Amino acid sequence: MVQDVFIYGEIGKQVTLDTVLEKITPKATGYTVHIISNGGDVFEGYAIYNALKNTGKEITVFIEGVCASIATLIASVAPKGKVLMNDKAQFMIHNPRVSNTSGDSKDLRNVAGQLDRIKAQLIDSWVGRTSLSREQLSEMYDNETWLTPEQAETFGFVESRKSL
Repeated sequence: MVQDVFIYGEIGKQVTLDTVLEKITPKATGYTVHIISNGGDVFEGYAIYNALKNTGKEITVFIEGVCASIATLIASVAPKGKVLMNDKAQFMIHNPRVSNTSGDSKDLRNVAGQLDRIKAQLIDSWVGRTSLSREQLSEMYDNETWLTPEQAETFGFVESRKSL
């Protein structure tokens, strides 16, 4: 039995590791992950990605609306050829951000270093899956890049477009 997992809403609020773990079961032969999310908390997104990946089961992702920010990492949990995007959807990548921070110059440099490490990990999830070099991906992250389904398919973020 293939189990559906819905990533509908903000990661860290409407979608959490706990809500995803409720859908992970030993009885499942695989998972279909449905995504409509503007993103959200990076570390919650990491945890969701890892929980799905660690099942060792076959995963297919359907991008049914927007797939943005950390939700794109969750989309990358499916192997190449198993990320499908609705014809009326959007895919967006951008540099990781902090919403509120304070501290002295040393604290702020530490935060900047952490953001750089997160960006590198996000780029790593797409290098080799897309037709883009690390430098091209970095530029796309720097410029908050929104992609149509056709563009996402051309670059290799998704392998097939489908009306769902």
